Amino acid sequence: MPPTIIYKHASNWVDRGEAPNATLRRVLAHFFERRDPSDHPWLDEHVLIVLGMVAADATEIHIAGYLRSVVREVGFPTREPLDARSTAISLWHIAKAAFVRDFAERVLQGEVPVNEPTSDSLNHWIAGRLLSPEELARYEDEAPSTPRSPPAPDQPGPASGSRDPRAG
Repeated sequence: MPPTIIYKHASNWVDRGEAPNATLRRVLAHFFERRDPSDHPWLDEHVLIVLGMVAADATEIHIAGYLRSVVREVGFPTREPLDARSTAISLWHIAKAAFVRDFAERVLQGEVPVNEPTSDSLNHWIAGRLLSPEELARYEDEAPSTPRSPPAPDQPGPASGSRDPRAG
């Protein structure tokens, strides 16, 4: 049996391996004051948006801005303070916990390939993807084979020609 961090009898949704959607929906229902079951489709739309934002590396500040934009659009809730920031922090952590758990599970299952270092420089890698074969050949002929090292501290750099008089 492959290793796992999921335990079906755990006391919380994260350790049971459940999706975060129901928990996110409850938090959003409380924030928007929309607790009726008929509001689930509306809430589920915003759950998916929040999940997408977190997956795209949004911060809780981005999520708070999104919540405020929805409040402006729909006109509720009207309470002050709105507490969008604290709600956004909760939403972000719920979604991130699920993403981290899912990634850790994939690592344990051997589904994530090991990162192999490359000897190819970033410059060459980019050139190989942007240039035509002819342009790449010219680039490789013209490019220095090793990066230039910076000048020694006691020698002037190539652009300066002399030492800075303020340097003492």
